[in-house]
Amino acid sequence: MPFQIDDQTKKDLDIFGTYKSGKSIFDLFNLSTCKGGQDKLYRFLAEPMTDLEKIKERKEAVLFFQHHVTSRLIIDKDALDYAVYYLKDRGSSIRRASKVWSAERKIMNTLNPTESYYVVKNGVSSMIVILKSLYEFSLNLVNEEKANHCPILLKKDNDKVLEIFALSEFQSALGLKSLKAYDIDVYDSIFRHSQSRNIQFLINLIYEYDAFQAIANAADKYNLCYPEVLPKSANCLELEGLFHPFVEDAVANDISFGGESNLLFITGPNMAGKSTFLKALGVSAYLAHAGFPVPAKSMRLSLISGLCTTINISDDLHSGYSHFYAEVLRVKYVANQLKENNNLLVIFDELFRGTNVKDAYDGTLAIVSAFARIKSSFFVISTHIIEAAESLSANDNISFRSFEIREVDGHPTYTYKLKDGISTDRLGMYIIRKERVVEMINEVLTTEPKSENIETNN
Repeated sequence: MPFQIDDQTKKDLDIFGTYKSGKSIFDLFNLSTCKGGQDKLYRFLAEPMTDLEKIKERKEAVLFFQHHVTSRLIIDKDALDYAVYYLKDRGSSIRRASKVWSAERKIMNTLNPTESYYVVKNGVSSMIVILKSLYEFSLNLVNEEKANHCPILLKKDNDKVLEIFALSEFQSALGLKSLKAYDIDVYDSIFRHSQSRNIQFLINLIYEYDAFQAIANAADKYNLCYPEVLPKSANCLELEGLFHPFVEDAVANDISFGGESNLLFITGPNMAGKSTFLKALGVSAYLAHAGFPVPAKSMRLSLISGLCTTINISDDLHSGYSHFYAEVLRVKYVANQLKENNNLLVIFDELFRGTNVKDAYDGTLAIVSAFARIKSSFFVISTHIIEAAESLSANDNISFRSFEIREVDGHPTYTYKLKDGISTDRLGMYIIRKERVVEMINEVLTTEPKSENIETNN
């Protein structure tokens, strides 16, 4: 079963496109060397997995590159780019080679230089540079395998690489010290015809290694950890030191729920950190199922089959939907998804913010109570309607956390730290008073020009 995720969730979490921050999760990891590696990285991130073994294999491959910096694959970007261009350029293809013919062609090109000969000569030369680098890395993997350090995924590919390099055509190419005219024609025929399928396999593998190395570089750069993904039956979601990678000097939080308590209800005033926390949680769950490292100190979670978030939903002017109606349709969409797949992580930020307080209270109470009865999925819901949380507090299946607010010199201060329980903080009027909004409106009266009554005598 493919990992279930929709465009709204990818948008909420800024996986590829950007919403407000001007960044994307893909951008964070895109430290690849070449375009092919970038495309491979995109595909890795675009397709989270639900197969535990495949998740583990990718994670271990990336971890290997992070821990073996000195023995990584050295990618000559210029040589690789030219080699790829050369392989696609069929207009300069050579299908026959003889020493006499090659010598004549070289002389003719010296007298009258042609682009096609230049493409072949430099393409063959670039390919040999790339092959030698890959072969050296392949031998390093053999040594790592002997020391039991080589991940399964890399070993599988490396076995095929060694088979290819054992072929006489590749052995002779690896032994070349310089390229003669005849060699150029011979290896052009090999690279683009007789061994073209093996060449494409090796190029694709270089792209894959480049993507792994990019992910490993990001793990170092942003201090990411490698999650432990457990079987579905483990029914747990635990994070220590969770943070959002877009936030500079982010405050980290710990979270743990599962078992009989599979719904997390978060309260706190506006700007306390609820939305950022929910995005960080969603991003981490997404990355874990793509086999990527996550923004946390540690993470353990049971395998889920999909992720659905509602964080940045807006009204749909084209369809004539109000914000509230769009929220209702989103809840309906989630309900339909749960019918088909009851192993999801569902995240709602400020449920029913688009309607009046009474309807928001009633709606939140009804929907959260219904979600709490579904024990096979995880739910994380935030609200600033404290009364709804208090009415739900008797439900043993719901865990309550809130964002802490401290008073410093008579003023509330955001700590962005989660604590147990339900928030009782109400800062709306404090912010209105702090910004002198009412006073500014009243000042309009003192600056408004007085109307003059002009009497006219007829």
